[in-house]
This record gives sequence, C-alpha cells and structure tokens, in this order.
Amino acid sequence: GSATSFGVQYYTKRFERSGAIGRRFPAPAVTTVAGAAETFGSEDLIENKTLGMYIQQQFSISDRIFLTAAVRADDNSAFGENFSIVTYPKFSGTWVISEESFWNVGVVDELKLRGAWGRAGQQPDVFAAVRLYEPATGRGDGSVLTPQSLGNPDLEPEKGEEIELGFDAALLGDRLSLSFTYYNQRTRDAILERTISPSVGFPGSQFVNLGEIQNRGTETTAIFQAVQGENTALELGVNYSTNKSEVVDLGGLPPISFGTQQHREGYPIASFFQRRIISADLNADGEVVNIQCDGGEGTAVSCASAPRVFWGVPTPTWEGSGFATLTLFRDLQLYALVEFRGGHMIENGDIRASHGTFRNSRAINERTDPVLLAYDRTGIANPMGFFDAGFAKLREVSATYTVPAGLASRFGASRASITVAGRNLATLWTAQEEIFGHRIPDPEIRTPSSNLSGYVQTVIPPLSTVITTVRISF
Repeated sequence: GSATSFGVQYYTKRFERSGAIGRRFPAPAVTTVAGAAETFGSEDLIENKTLGMYIQQQFSISDRIFLTAAVRADDNSAFGENFSIVTYPKFSGTWVISEESFWNVGVVDELKLRGAWGRAGQQPDVFAAVRLYEPATGRGDGSVLTPQSLGNPDLEPEKGEEIELGFDAALLGDRLSLSFTYYNQRTRDAILERTISPSVGFPGSQFVNLGEIQNRGTETTAIFQAVQGENTALELGVNYSTNKSEVVDLGGLPPISFGTQQHREGYPIASFFQRRIISADLNADGEVVNIQCDGGEGTAVSCASAPRVFWGVPTPTWEGSGFATLTLFRDLQLYALVEFRGGHMIENGDIRASHGTFRNSRAINERTDPVLLAYDRTGIANPMGFFDAGFAKLREVSATYTVPAGLASRFGASRASITVAGRNLATLWTAQEEIFGHRIPDPEIRTPSSNLSGYVQTVIPPLSTVITTVRISF
C-alpha cells in the first residue's frame, strides 16, 4: 500500500491591548476618563505568524511493515531577518514481527517493533530578534528614543533531534500488554541570553543560538487483565519513566545562573549549585566553630573559599503510577490511582525564611544543630530550604455506577451514570519529611507556569477534592 499527503498551514496570533486612566475627577457625576484633570493612555500590540508546508509518504508491505517519511518547512515572523525557512524531516518504521511465518513464541501473541527519527523546533520569542528602541523624556521635556535591546538578525529557532526505539507486545492470550520506549533527544542552537558589552550602545543582553542540550530516558507501561468474567473484571496497570538531561555545550559562555540554579556544561538542566557545609561544632558557649565546606572534590575547605557544588535537579528523574480498575455486577466500577516521582529537589522559601529571616523555627532557637547554625552564621541561607521532593500519593479513588438501560429509558435517556471521585486523598510516602526539624507540609509544590524553577514560596499545595458527576445521554 502507498499513501501520499501534503498540506499548508497558516497560523497567526495577535494580542492587542489599549488602556485609559483618569485621575482627579471634578465631581462624582463625571465618570468618563476624558473628564479627569489628568489622563493617561497605554497601548500594546504583539503579533506572531507562522507559515508551514509539509509532504508525507507512507508505505505498507504485506500489512506487516509500515514505513513513513515526511518533511515540513516553516517560516515564522520571529526569526531573524537573515534567516528564512527551517526544515524538519522525519522517518519512522514499524514491523509486526509476530505475523511473520517464522514466528513461533507461544506466550507472545503479538509483538510490534518500532523506531523513529525526526527533528522539530521551537521559535524565538516575538521580539527576541528585533532591534528595539523605547521612548523617553529628553532635553526640554521633549520626546526622544533610547536603545532598549540589540536584537539579532541571525537568530534561528531551536532545533531538536530525537530518536525513539521500542516495542509493543501482547502476552498470555492478550491478557498482558507491554510497551517500552527508549528516547534520546538533542536540542541544538538552543536560544540563550548573552551579556553584551556596554560599548555596543545597547543595555542588557542579546538572544543567540549557542547551546546544545541532551535528554534521554525510558518509558515503560504494563497492563494486566487479572480477572475477566461475565460480571466481574479486574485490570491492573503500572507505568514508569526515567529522564536524564545534560547541558552539553553553552557555546563558550560561563554558567548561566538564576538564583541558586545554573545551566552548567556537563550537568543537568537548571541544576542547584550552592556551597555545602559538611561539618561544624558547638563550643562550650553554644557558639558554632570549626565550620568546613565541601571543596568540590571530597575535600574540606574554608567556606570563604569554597566553590558552589552540585546539589540536585528541580525536575523528577523518575516517575510513574499504578492503577486498579474493578468492575462488579457489570454496572459498578471502582478505580484507584497511585502516582509517584522522585530524584529531584526543591528549595522551600517559607521554611528557609522561618529558619533564617523570621527566626521563629524551633531548631534555630534551640541552637542544638551546628550545621544549621553554621549556615545561618555564614549567610549561606539557601540550603536551609533545600529538600528531597520525592513522594507517592493516592491520587484518585472513584466509584462509577451505570444505571441499567431499562431504568434510564423511563426518564427518556439512552444511558445514565453517576461518579463520585476523590483526588489527592493521601500522601503515602515522602523522601524527606522535614528540613532541620521543620516539617515539610507537602512535597508536591511548584511555582505555577515554571517548569525549571525549583524555588517555591507562599505556594498552596494541591488541594484534596471530592467531585460528584452525573452523566445522562438522550
């Protein structure tokens, strides 16, 4: 078999905002902005456009081997003016090897091998490539322009290249399903900010294509039909995934820091780096002495000369879930889901402030922990909020009752069901329960809209909820 497809996509996104402010109104009856003694106006316009084209060719051989090749070309308005079109090819193949005549593995009912390679991209921010000026007040209260950002006419999109290898299998009379995938992704021409020399005449930094980042890992899923009866069924499932990232190249730039985190060559993305106190003592007066820090190679050095050392990563390096679905009497379905993740850390700003800023924690006032007091004395405050954020939670428990068709039809419905579900009901395991004696309220906290930042403060953990849902089809 053969199938050819092609297409064109045009996508535009436009954000427009106008604002009017009035101050010092002469009377309560005057409510228009124009009636105020002082008026102000503001206006924003952000627009982004993408034009893309693709062509794809698919082949199937004896309904057992399937091959796909495709290429896509994109142009985006945020590209630098010296860069026009980027192309993204892809290839994939699948072989249902269990349908070959030589296959003779009794317990394996079906086995499908698959592999894929492809490229994709991430466009720059709307104004990253554009040289910008901003209005300012000049001599004699006149309006003038002043440099705002240098821009980069050669700015390109980030380009990612990924290979995936895996298989899907059905065993034991299709009662056990297995799926496994290994992936290795490299992102080249990563968009990074580079500090520019003041002699250029523009302040701040410039977006450039410099870096290379690697992500690799595995994804595994297993689903087992433990019971398959006419009125009763039990399905069990588990999935587990791993991920390891590495900043391969920063294009000659020094480590890029934001807070206690850094993009540093040879380490995972956005890793935590900070000085680490490895020993301290309390003298007879209760004062901390003999403070020693990690020298970076297993040696103890003075904290004044100690380097920042690697502590951990803000994103989980392993995560997964397990679920069970029990069906009773055909119409009642019970479901439970447990989720777990770990291998990452978080800096809790609330606990750090309790120890070091507000000084209202029990440990800082009892003064019995020499390492905590050493962090407080040296001003290395961040580790007073560091913790291992691994956890396992009972994510959901639900019960769904499907109303018998005869009963539903009395109300003119073809189908009806009611579901009662509870979410975030219990924390089953935590990798760390406290930071220097201060209890961690919930390890599953994250600043909204921030995937790489591991710092949290005044963030409400996920709430426990109970939801009742009624579905009726007519």
